[in-house]
Amino acid sequence: MLAFILGLIAGAASPTQASVNSKIRENFRSPYITTVVNFIVAGSLTVILILCTERNLHIPLSVIAEQPLWIWLGGACGTIIVLLNIICLPHLGSAANVMLICFGQIMSGLVVDHFGMFYSPQASFGMRRAVGAILVIIGIAMVNGVRRVSRTEGAAGIREDLSASGSGTSAAGKAIYSILAVICGIACTTQVAVNGALKSYAGSGFKATLISMIVGFITSSAVLILIAVIRGREGVYDDGDPSGRTGFRPWMIFGGALAIVIVGGNAVAAPVIGTGICTILNLVGMMAAGLLIDAAGFLGIDRKPVTLPKVAGMIMMIAGAAIISLW
Repeated sequence: MLAFILGLIAGAASPTQASVNSKIRENFRSPYITTVVNFIVAGSLTVILILCTERNLHIPLSVIAEQPLWIWLGGACGTIIVLLNIICLPHLGSAANVMLICFGQIMSGLVVDHFGMFYSPQASFGMRRAVGAILVIIGIAMVNGVRRVSRTEGAAGIREDLSASGSGTSAAGKAIYSILAVICGIACTTQVAVNGALKSYAGSGFKATLISMIVGFITSSAVLILIAVIRGREGVYDDGDPSGRTGFRPWMIFGGALAIVIVGGNAVAAPVIGTGICTILNLVGMMAAGLLIDAAGFLGIDRKPVTLPKVAGMIMMIAGAAIISLW
């Protein structure tokens, strides 16, 4: 039961972290610096947690080094997730981007479970799991308000929908960004599975989280340096102007703290309940938190009412998750 709750909490922390990180990005005006700062804060907080709970920072690196190289990929997946979100969102629009990421998560989670990849518990794919996955996908579409535009809404409504989905991007470009969004979802599932396996060799979920944060810091720093080398210092910033940026503020620790909840919660839950179910629970928690954030206007975002179709979509997602969990 605890593993199921952790999966939901980790999912709910994801959109909350995205909202906090958007504010951090406003401060630094750079997605690359924001990503690096998040890993620094999350790693530092994880060290404090380990010292308070386990009283030592010993990590059996020699044991971990004997495992396949993919055991180190959790942090790199974190960097991929952040950057692909930033790249795809302006071209696909929010609803399409979220759905494609969720689709990638669901499909890859079921594949990981079916083949027992990354040392995950094996769970064969059958008709019951297929039905559950379909229900979750339909629920995601309902929660995100995907619908056909009726004639009575007029040309203005059609233009609004096209604008929201990145009308300035060519058809070929949208196809590429759609693939990248699905890859982002696959990275989410891979991170859950890899960190779940890493926990078994690191000695604890916190130490597995620390390793993931260190690798994430290294990869995100490498990306930052690469962008600076290729495009110059100005290429690192949103508006190309590196001047006038403010520094670190205490409230920014919440972005890193939520990263610990996401990575650590999944690292503990995935080995117990399987990557597929953990991924589905993440999605349910993610959508539920997203609805609450929209309804409350969290951190100054535009308020969006909780409608009956959205509630029905959430119920459908939960039903699909329940069917999948009963393999």
